[in-house]
Amino acid sequence: MSELQVRAAKREWYERWFKDPAVGFLAIFLWGLFRILPLDVASWLGGWLGRAFSVFLPEKKKVALFNLKRCFPEKTEEEHKKILAGMWEHLGRMAGELSHGWGVGKRVKVVGAEHFEEARTRGKGGFIASGHVGNWELCGPVLMKFGIILHPVYRAANNPWIEKFIFSHRKIKGMQLIPKGTAGARLMIELLRNKEYIGILCDQKLREGIDVPFFGYPARTAPAVATLALKCDLSIVPTRIIREKGAHYTCYFSKALDLPNTGDKTADTYQLMLTINKILEDWIKEHPEQWLWIHHRWDKAEYSEQDENAKKS
Repeated sequence: MSELQVRAAKREWYERWFKDPAVGFLAIFLWGLFRILPLDVASWLGGWLGRAFSVFLPEKKKVALFNLKRCFPEKTEEEHKKILAGMWEHLGRMAGELSHGWGVGKRVKVVGAEHFEEARTRGKGGFIASGHVGNWELCGPVLMKFGIILHPVYRAANNPWIEKFIFSHRKIKGMQLIPKGTAGARLMIELLRNKEYIGILCDQKLREGIDVPFFGYPARTAPAVATLALKCDLSIVPTRIIREKGAHYTCYFSKALDLPNTGDKTADTYQLMLTINKILEDWIKEHPEQWLWIHHRWDKAEYSEQDENAKKS
């Protein structure tokens, strides 16, 4: 995209004229502050601020604790809270590191490069499939080490001030940011025809998606990665970039997924997305503090029902 093309979120008047500018100014100020600090200091400060600011987000905490109880019913409430605190620190560190861009990318150790190279030798392009686990923002810099420009599927931030600022700083030469929606789907197909690589996060709810089990519960799941991979015989390489210590990471490339071919496209799509969801579950179980627990992975009505039950009890 040559110009900023984002999803225009519906905003109330007080958000548009007061909340959005205030939050946007704070975010830009912190970006500038983190930028002038040494990377390790920015990462530490971001982690501290992440924990500190979390007290102002009680609704996010409710969502996160619902998800944690659903995914880890065997864990205690204290264990859930410890994971959540770790998540806030991790997200804060990500924010602190973001303005350092390639400086963080240089600190990523790569494991399983042979799996990506094997997929690459097919010469067809394909998908780098990940989730909101670890630092997903580093997938682009890591692929650049292989001489590949990764084109990420992209959801615009609700706050237009933050959106314009982030957009202007995250895009690199040759990269296409693929907006969710019809226009984005057309752009994705065009890029795949040109044998490019698409970065896609597979762990968020899509209302128009298909029901696929996630931690044992049906979850609306976007099937585009499976549909296009099956249709065009493209590689899907599961990839995660995990924080090891401080501002140091390891990128794990897994072997490209085997594409089912039963002749039933619907069944094959479901099976492929089931496989991806299971991979995501395993990643989350291994590093629960590095997953984004604060989004509505399941139907919002289920979260509201929990609130109603809590009020009655």
